[in-house]
Amino acid sequence: MKKHFLLPTIISLLFCTNLFAEQLVLERQVTNHVQRYYDKTWFDEAGTVRIFLNEFTSSSGKEKFGWAYAIESKMLNGADGSDGTSIKSFNDEADCPLMYYIADGRFYVGYVWTNGYTTEVTNTHVFYDFPEEDGYGLYFMLTYASAVNYLLTYGNGLTFMEKWDQEGHSKYITNDSDLNYDLSFYTGNFPGYKKYSEFRLENGNKNNVQSFRTVKIRLIKEAKTNDSKVAGNQIADNLKAHGLWKAKSCMTPGDGTMLGAYGPNEGVITCWYEPFYKAGSMSDGLGEKSKKNLLIDYKKLSPYSLKQ
Repeated sequence: MKKHFLLPTIISLLFCTNLFAEQLVLERQVTNHVQRYYDKTWFDEAGTVRIFLNEFTSSSGKEKFGWAYAIESKMLNGADGSDGTSIKSFNDEADCPLMYYIADGRFYVGYVWTNGYTTEVTNTHVFYDFPEEDGYGLYFMLTYASAVNYLLTYGNGLTFMEKWDQEGHSKYITNDSDLNYDLSFYTGNFPGYKKYSEFRLENGNKNNVQSFRTVKIRLIKEAKTNDSKVAGNQIADNLKAHGLWKAKSCMTPGDGTMLGAYGPNEGVITCWYEPFYKAGSMSDGLGEKSKKNLLIDYKKLSPYSLKQ
């Protein structure tokens, strides 16, 4: 395994986090052939994709959390007409808000929207509740899809799960209120992140008195059982069995998928596979494969240290 690839470039992206965070890499082969529908352009990934992580461990050693800070992808590089390999950096967790949290044998993944380093835009955040053994592999899939989404859809939202059953009822739910969250963790309990935040304040905005936060999490749950593990296991099994696809359209009107520059003409990245009720008739789910392009499949992954 090639572990000293483009090392000076990566180090230049780290700023101060390399002093305090565990620098990890998720690496795997990705092969796809995906069309951007609006202008009929095809994009390809054929080779090694690497996603670079900042990961912090709690003082007890029982919890971890982290986020992706950069991705190495030939598809992203080819978008500007250049050759070779491109590394796209994310501007800290505010620019790549797909965070993960590991505790008690579960691997939680969700988007955390922030406004700068200390101010939360939303009170709670919605996370998937995945089995820990599947977590890094699933996180790779979702991060890769997030990284290439604008290139492929001009900004349409990503639909990562089946929202409706065959009768048109909600299949998965979350708590209705921001006050009713399922679990939380305090970033100040992670020594490395605490040092990282203190360093950032000392070398940035002197008016900020604190840069730690309590991340309050609402979990996606299976509607019939109100169980997040059931929902997470189902979604993980679907992703593992079928992968993520670039599809012609969103699941159903009102599914929450945001539209980008060219709206519904551009399609979405999605993982819906089962038949569902759409606009008065049943969709074919996996039967619509001819109208989709496979973006990325699942592979079980374990991270390795960038310092190795």
